[in-house]
Amino acid sequence: MPGYKVSRFPNLSANEKSDYTCSICENILNCPMTTPCCLQTFCEDCITNWLQNNTTCPYDRKTLTVDRLSRASSVLVNNLENLNINCEFWDNGCQEVIKLEDLIQHTTICEHNEAKRPKTCDVCYCYKTRDHDCVKALLVAKCSANIEIDFLRKTVTNMESEKDHMVIDENCKNKDD
Repeated sequence: MPGYKVSRFPNLSANEKSDYTCSICENILNCPMTTPCCLQTFCEDCITNWLQNNTTCPYDRKTLTVDRLSRASSVLVNNLENLNINCEFWDNGCQEVIKLEDLIQHTTICEHNEAKRPKTCDVCYCYKTRDHDCVKALLVAKCSANIEIDFLRKTVTNMESEKDHMVIDENCKNKDD
């Protein structure tokens, strides 16, 4: 996965932005990897994708292969993990700002994670969409229910009619015998 969008980090200083930005995706580093040639750090996905099509370092253009990359220093990783980041469901209403190291845990339990959201509305029990409106949903459900009720009434009427014909036919057979 490429880096985290810079805009998700409130209060990120210019120096931090410069120190923690991947020069390939221009986002904050995700799973940072360091090159041996120039000691530049890139997101793991960014540099491995780069090396699938290139044989040189994107920074100093020296020969480079994936097996020569190393994990970034623990100091850099710890500094990244201590950065505050907005929840990825910020646009869905989550206003949580958490440490980057807690992001995965928060994401799995976040009530604004649509994958974790209940599929029905707690108020009207209709299927819930992002722009859910209980009144509209209930009107649609009522319309569908009315159509189904009309269909069932016709089916019952037809069945009663068939039953009456069967009773008449049975009575006629009994008279003939």
